[in-house]
Amino acid sequence: MHFEPLRPHRSFGAAEKYEFTHGERSVCVYDIDSMDFVKEIEVGTFPDCHATSVDGKYLYIACFEGIYVISIEKLAVEKVIDTGRVYATNTLADDDTLLVHDLCGGVQLIKNITDMDKIHIHSRTQVIPNGQFRCEIGGKGNFIENGRYYLCSGWKQSKMYLFDVKNDFTFETFIDVDPRLMGSDDLVINADKTKAYTASHCGNEIKAHVSVIDIPGKKILGTIETGVGSCGLTMTGDERYVACSNDQDDSISVIDTTIDKVVNTPCAREGFDSLGITGYIQGISAGTDDSIFVYGCQGNGALVRFFDVDRANKYVISWKGGKYYSR
Repeated sequence: MHFEPLRPHRSFGAAEKYEFTHGERSVCVYDIDSMDFVKEIEVGTFPDCHATSVDGKYLYIACFEGIYVISIEKLAVEKVIDTGRVYATNTLADDDTLLVHDLCGGVQLIKNITDMDKIHIHSRTQVIPNGQFRCEIGGKGNFIENGRYYLCSGWKQSKMYLFDVKNDFTFETFIDVDPRLMGSDDLVINADKTKAYTASHCGNEIKAHVSVIDIPGKKILGTIETGVGSCGLTMTGDERYVACSNDQDDSISVIDTTIDKVVNTPCAREGFDSLGITGYIQGISAGTDDSIFVYGCQGNGALVRFFDVDRANKYVISWKGGKYYSR
């Protein structure tokens, strides 16, 4: 099963009852099987990325006030970690560490993440020199060399970075400035760990692309055109298909890694129009059945679940105001 830093519990077979999105100042909870809306949990301002623990017991959501830790059993906030303004969350496979990207070009390691008495900020590394507010690096990275290194994109820096997991996340530049990496956000890695894929958001009007990276050669092999506003990436469990969220199209681009081409572009626009709400779907993860969950980021807390993504346009949208099933 593909290791997904946002939903790592799925890789280890932990039981799950819920999927999550965020509202304006809240986490919205859905029953993962029925897609019914369950509850809204108040958190901080500007909630963004949210990750589970490996054991499936906690949810961590990044807000401007810090990381809010939610007990999934109680569906209640257990703790707030004062990290300052953060947006990206990556759970490591050790189930002890959360890697958080902040909005001033740094990464923070939070340790003892499943022990509410001991959870704490272990360290912070400044990645972008003299980092100012809103000079953050890309959102979600992934791991190579049996988890030794964490590979991450550079967002507006148009770079890629390699972090040493076993050496307190010291880092080096993996690929230096390349215009094809402008706006590079989420990153995933194929099954044999030879290629990385990173989504490059090219604005709200023109088609974006996914860059294909030769990991051993530390170079860009080429780009794959996707939709408008590509940013989130995930993979099916066998790591054959990359799913890329296109926030301006309400669609996902599905890339077959054996040929590095888009083979399907399911779109939920009709469903959002029918419900009378804005889509703007960004955050993305793969379920254990290879359905793809995509999270609305306009404050309404909407959740989309796409099915048979390599060949169909089959989906359900749920939010606290109702549901839509594709035809």
